[in-house]
Parts: sequence; C-alpha cells; structure tokens
Amino acid sequence: MFTQGKWIWHRDGQEKDLYVNFIKRFTANGKTVLRIASDSNYTVYLNGRLAAFGQYADYPCSKVYDEIDVSEYTVDGENLLAVTVWYLGENFFTYSKGDAGLIYEIECDGSLAAYSDESTLSRRSRDYVNGVCHPISGQLGYSYHYNARGYDRWEQPDGEKEGFAPSVVLTSLPVRLSPRPIKKLVLCDRVPSKMTMQGTFVYPEKRVNTQTDMQHAFISFRFPEETGFGSTSFPFEFKATDGEGVFFIVDLGSEYAGFLDFDVTVPEDTEMEVGYGEHLVDGRCRTSIRDFTSDFKLKAGRNTFLNTFRRFGCRYIQFFVHAHEFKVDYAGLRPTVYPVTPKKPALSNLLRNTIYEVCENTLIQCMHEHYEDCPWREQSLYTMDSRNQMLCGYYAFGEYEFPRACLKLISGGMRRDGILSLCYPAGTDLPIPSFSLMYFVQMREYIDYSKDTSLAVEVWGVLEKLMKTFTDRIGENGLIESFKDSFVGRIWNFYEWSDTMSGGDSSKSSCEAPLNADLSIALQNLAVICRYIGKNAEADEYERIAGSVNRAIAKMFYNKETKLFNSFDDRAYNDYSVLTNSLCLLCGAAENVDKSRILEILSANGGNYDGIRIIPNTLSMNSFRFDALLAEDKEKYRSVILDELDRDYLYMLRHGATSFWETIVGDFDFYYAGSLCHGWSALPIYYYEILNG
Repeated sequence: MFTQGKWIWHRDGQEKDLYVNFIKRFTANGKTVLRIASDSNYTVYLNGRLAAFGQYADYPCSKVYDEIDVSEYTVDGENLLAVTVWYLGENFFTYSKGDAGLIYEIECDGSLAAYSDESTLSRRSRDYVNGVCHPISGQLGYSYHYNARGYDRWEQPDGEKEGFAPSVVLTSLPVRLSPRPIKKLVLCDRVPSKMTMQGTFVYPEKRVNTQTDMQHAFISFRFPEETGFGSTSFPFEFKATDGEGVFFIVDLGSEYAGFLDFDVTVPEDTEMEVGYGEHLVDGRCRTSIRDFTSDFKLKAGRNTFLNTFRRFGCRYIQFFVHAHEFKVDYAGLRPTVYPVTPKKPALSNLLRNTIYEVCENTLIQCMHEHYEDCPWREQSLYTMDSRNQMLCGYYAFGEYEFPRACLKLISGGMRRDGILSLCYPAGTDLPIPSFSLMYFVQMREYIDYSKDTSLAVEVWGVLEKLMKTFTDRIGENGLIESFKDSFVGRIWNFYEWSDTMSGGDSSKSSCEAPLNADLSIALQNLAVICRYIGKNAEADEYERIAGSVNRAIAKMFYNKETKLFNSFDDRAYNDYSVLTNSLCLLCGAAENVDKSRILEILSANGGNYDGIRIIPNTLSMNSFRFDALLAEDKEKYRSVILDELDRDYLYMLRHGATSFWETIVGDFDFYYAGSLCHGWSALPIYYYEILNG
C-alpha cells in the first residue's frame, strides 16, 4: 500500500487520448521495488531501459497497483525513473472511464527513495501524437500515432528535460488501492518474422483515411530479386523507382498477441502506415472492416520503436513506407503472454494431440489482464466466452489464480437494473441477460476444480442479487419474459450467432425457451454453490424453483407433433434451434417428454424434416449440446462427440489455423471480420480429457 505517494497528473488537464511523460531522479542502493498504478495505462523506463508496463484492468472506484522488483534496472547512486501514462478518457468495452492519474513509490532496501508528488516533473508527450482519438473498434478502443521526429530520448539519464514542469496533485482518485491479483505479463523475444509479400503502392486519388487507403491501395508485386536485396529475412534493403512508396508484409508464422516492434532506417524524413490482421486472402491485411492501423512520422536515419500500450492480435503486419529506398533490420511483434505452463497432451493419435496444442495456443493468445474473447478486434472479457476458457484452462494449465481474478472482476459489473454488464471492466454496455446467468455456471465450476469457496462467500451478495433479478420476473405461467430496454439502456436478448438466436426485438417482451432454460441451469448451479458454502436452505429453494421452471418450459414450448422445443412464443414457429433443444434437455425440461427427435438433432447438430427447419448450433455452444448428450448416455455419444471434434477442427487446421476460429465459417463471417483466434473455441481440450480422447 502507498504511504507517501499521491495521485498526480500534468497541469494542462485531462483530454482524451493523451500521453504524458513523468520523470523523477532518485538514489538507489540494493533491492529496489516499484509500486505503481495509473489511469489508463503505463510504461516505465529506468535509466533508459524498459522496466515495466501494463496497468491491471480495473474500475475507476477500485484501482489496482503493481509491485515490481526493478533491482536489475537500477544502479548504486543516482537513477532516473521515466514513466509514460496513456489516458484514454473515453468508455469502451475494455475500459471504464476514470480520471487521469499516476501514483508510484520506489522503495530501496525497505526505505522510501521516491514517490509521486508535485516534485515529479511532467509534460505532454512529444513522440506519441495526442488527441487523435482513433478507435480500432468500439470494443477495443484507440490505436496510436507516433512522431519519431519529436523524440528526444528524455527517458535516458542524460536526456533533455525541456518542457517539463511540476505535476499537479489530484484528490479525485481512490486513496486505498488493491494489489494486483494475478501475475504480470511476460514480454517475449521478437518473433522471427519473414517477409511474405512486397512491392510498390499508390494510394487512391481521393484518400479517405488510413484504414481504407491501405485496403484499397493499388499495389504492384515485386520479387525479392527485383527490389535489390533478394532475401525475405532480416536485415534487408529495399530499392524501387516507381509508385508512391514501397510496401512489404511480414508473416509471423502463427497467431500472436503482442507489441509492434520495428527497426527501420530511411534516408530522409518520411511517413509510414502500419496495418495488421489475421489473413491475407485479400492480398493484404483487411484494415477497412475495423481500423487496424497506426501511422508514423519517421525521421531521417534509424527509427526504433516498441509500443507497450496497445497489443496487436494478428499473424500478418503490413508496412507502407513513403520512400523508395530504406533498410529494415526488424519488423514484427514482441509477444506478451500470461505465464502459464501448458500441459503436454498424450492423447490417442497425432491429430488430437495437434488439436489440443492449437487449443492451448488459442487460450494463451486470449488471456492477458483478463480473459479475452479474441486478441484481434475486441480483447474483451465476456462471461460466456470466459466460461469455456476457464473450463479448458483447468485441464490445460491447472491454474486457478487467473480465473478467480476474472470472476471477481465480473462481480464488479453489476448494473443498476440488477443484471451484469456485457464486458468487464467496461464503460460502454449492451448487456445480454443469458450471459449474466452463465456467471453461476462459471462460479460453480471454479469451486469444483479449485476447491476454493472463499470467492463465492466474498461475492455472495452479487450472486444473490443477480439471481433475484431473474426470479422476481417469474410470472403466473412459471416463466420469465425476455428483457426489455430499461432505464439503464438497451438490452440484447442474444443466445448465439445463428438464425433466430442472435437477438429479438428488445422493445417488447416475449417468452423465450433458451432464456428460461438458462435460468434453470443457473438455479441448479447456484444451489450447488450454496451447498458448498453451507447455505442448505437456500439451495433447497433454488432447486425447487428450477424444477418449477422446467415444468413450465415443457408446458409452453414442447411441441408434441414435432417432438421438439420451440424457441419463442411469438415467432419462428417452424424454426427449431439445436441450441434451444440442447438447453431444454440439459436443464431437465425434457424429463417427461419424448426425447427421441431431440437426441437425433443434437447428435447430428441439425436434421431434415418436412415442414420444419433445424438450425445447427455454433462452435461456442457445443458445450451445451455435448453435455446434454453425455448426461443422457455417455457411452453412446462418446464417439459421436469425438468424431465431430476431429472433423471440425481438422477442417480449420487444413485451412491454415494456428489458433481456432470464432465460427466454422472463419474470417468471412461477421461481414469479413470473423476472428481466427477465439477463446471459446478451445473446447476440445475439455472433451478430449473427460472422454479419454
């Protein structure tokens, strides 16, 4: 905890997308520990060396600090602490807006050597371009722009101090901070990237912005031998005489999440744009569907750059340099990962071992400050996505600190209307009620595997209030209606990315079978949690309500003619969802009905029947379908599940997957924005394990 450090900021105020430099000289001798927190993110240099980065993803009212041993970066005697803080200042799905600020203390051999106060000097950054407010996506937040011509090596011990002034002490940020609940990320070595495409480019006559300019540029391919260097490995020199400039694209060889890193030498001041993505099916990275770009003003001579604020999730990075001659010593990423030890699979065949290992890579690329749905376009923590990630991670890594911290982070996302936010922490919101119910499943499974009941006790008030929000809505028919847009904002009655299931009209209510089945499943999981923590009377009541909901689901939604469950009471009468029927079977609503056709469509993930349409479920929802089948007859359906996993994941591998996709459609889904690395698709780990694959 901080004893002397105060929250500080630059005197010129708190505009959005602002980078501020801070410096402080101090005397060190022996073991040196840095305690630090910021809003929104920080990078620390000690004596010109990168020493720390990465603010924990927290809430403005509940800030988290890091405590880091930085002894290897200090020297006996005078040292220079240099910190850059990037303040977003706008709400996104990955950030909840707070007030800009920095707080730190440096302790040497148990004595306080420096701390944040007015004597810490600060200035607006001269290298990062302030106030551009260039969002990559509405979920992810801002990209960055960089001016190497304004770079004066201020973080070096003998660097310039021009423009620095005393900082301002703030009183608006929390005084009490909590220690980081998980390990710090590890910055890995440079990926040995290789050039995969190169040539010259001309931008469209009517330029719009970097994202569309790069997507629609006229590019002319050149073989390496035609460009003057004849190699695809670093270092290389590029020479051309035509076009507006030279482009090249590097292949990292696999999906990575990490920081852009380059070392480029140009003969004169010039500009460079960088784009990134997960595939090259368009002959370039797909920058126009989201703004996966950054731009740079390079100075004459050598330009080295490493950004430790914004992670790129990609396999390919493209560089458009407005020069006809330059040298590249490196261009690629430095991955940053959460430290876990992946299990070495020992399954029945090479295919399953390979699928397991690629699933592990998928999980690793989707866990940093918290679980992320994908490292490319969102980097957001969802309950549904993270449930799959936690469940698979228990087997792949045997680690429980990370899921515990994420479950605690989710508990802080309770809204005023009693349901959970969509993402955590987030200032922008579009909540999904069915995802709120998944929190009970995650919490129960966490206790099952970790044997830790302390978190459930700690967040019991959230669990109880969240469930009451749903049970208070149970009507005379024994069911709850879908949620309407509330005084807090819009609601998204989403279940999965398939026909009829991706969200109805939230301006009116209807009865929806999947929501009620999710409620029953949540009630049953909460009852188990209650028994874990000695609340047996509450467990009995939650089990009673679940049984009542199951009977009401069967009464309203089971169609005796088709022998299937309808999804809704007001639409899609001849469209039957595999997911809906999976949930109804899994929750127990089908206990007293003919299950034969339900089992048929679940086993095949579809079907063909006169007059009705069967809608398959997607990769993310296979857990409900598989679990329902296994609960019915594990031996009968074991081979069905294993064969399907082998088939679907082999398809992705054959199409070049180094991590697994958001849906089986791949990158052309979601209007050309389908993620090729998505945490919820790592499910084979779990099923290979429990089915002895």
